[in-house]
Amino acid sequence: MLFKVAVALLFVGAITAYDLGHSEELAKRKVGGPNYVCYQHPLDIVFVLDASSSIWAQNFTKAIAFVNSFISPYEIGPNKVRVAIETYADRVYTEDVIQFNDFVTSETLHKKISGLKWHHGSRTETGMGIGYMTDHIMPNARSGLPKICIVITDGKSQESEKTASEARRARQAGIDMFAIGVSRAVNESELQAIAGDPDRVIIVETYSELEAIKDKLSGKTCKKIPTPPPTQAAEECGIDKPTDIYYVFDPAYLGIELVNRVTQFIIHTLNAREFFHMRVGVISGSCPSDAGFNLKKYTSLAEVQHRLESYDHAKLTTLIGSLRSAYSRREGGRNGASRVAVIFIGGQSKIDLMQVIQKAKAARRAGIKVYFADAGNANSRIFDALSEMGFTVFRRGTSARIQANTFVDELCREY
Repeated sequence: MLFKVAVALLFVGAITAYDLGHSEELAKRKVGGPNYVCYQHPLDIVFVLDASSSIWAQNFTKAIAFVNSFISPYEIGPNKVRVAIETYADRVYTEDVIQFNDFVTSETLHKKISGLKWHHGSRTETGMGIGYMTDHIMPNARSGLPKICIVITDGKSQESEKTASEARRARQAGIDMFAIGVSRAVNESELQAIAGDPDRVIIVETYSELEAIKDKLSGKTCKKIPTPPPTQAAEECGIDKPTDIYYVFDPAYLGIELVNRVTQFIIHTLNAREFFHMRVGVISGSCPSDAGFNLKKYTSLAEVQHRLESYDHAKLTTLIGSLRSAYSRREGGRNGASRVAVIFIGGQSKIDLMQVIQKAKAARRAGIKVYFADAGNANSRIFDALSEMGFTVFRRGTSARIQANTFVDELCREY
């Protein structure tokens, strides 16, 4: 339900609000059943990477960059998270295999992963790759800890039955299998045969889209454990200090990949116990001004050109400007509630920094606590300037989950 809520917030329109305290399902989870939290526990994880000729060198580079990015938030160590990697095509490239104990620090592991070679093999022997993982890598896993294998491939294997049987054997050995398919040509039924569960299959069209699924995959591979009862601090933050929060971003300029990160950030905050009594809204653009036009709308080419030029301007400053009226009772604002806004900046948006600062200062003067978050690839100088102006900023450098948790902690310290 939480994911559906976040999607609705994004696409409903200019200003949308949702009161977390009024969600029956959240109330059940809070009071009746066990609460759950994603916990970065010690685990052994293996990546099995397709290195066949259909991948192409630049895409293989993106695949290993994704692996490095995915494992970055984890604490690598002999008693913590351990990572192994195998590449395959017409054979398993045993000379490049990284075993669990080969590298015990993040720095050395990242360096080795970045140096993996693309062998452009002539076949896609996925079954062979999975079998090698089961027989030669996972036997070195620690007993009593989760064993996870993530297979990344761009097409159909040469021997589908062998792929399915080797994946089944791996699952029977207690290995949690996940499958990531890249390209439109990927065989979805084979991916499901690898994972054994459709919920453990993720498909993207290009290797460039892998980064956008990092948080989704992290959530799927995460161990869920019962949480203890809310602490007094969490209760105080949620009950004694109710807050009305708006998330502000311009989807047209962020693009789908960075919007995915923004929605993941929002989802993670919705999952926080401290947010149970918060009221949340999104300001994400005005649909009429962004919409197209019909054949009779304009009578001259100059008018058409003027309208098209309006699409090429970031609307973030306008969105920030609308904050001052967004907390009214008509919009769902509550008397006595603190007012907070999280503004997302990312990509190569053509924003006017001085205008952004000016609008944010005006919101701050109106009693709104303004935070800025990097949605990805934002110019670091922008955040340096915002920080100098006294705004709290959450820079990229971490997963959306960690970034969101930092915001929740900061919010509860402030209020």
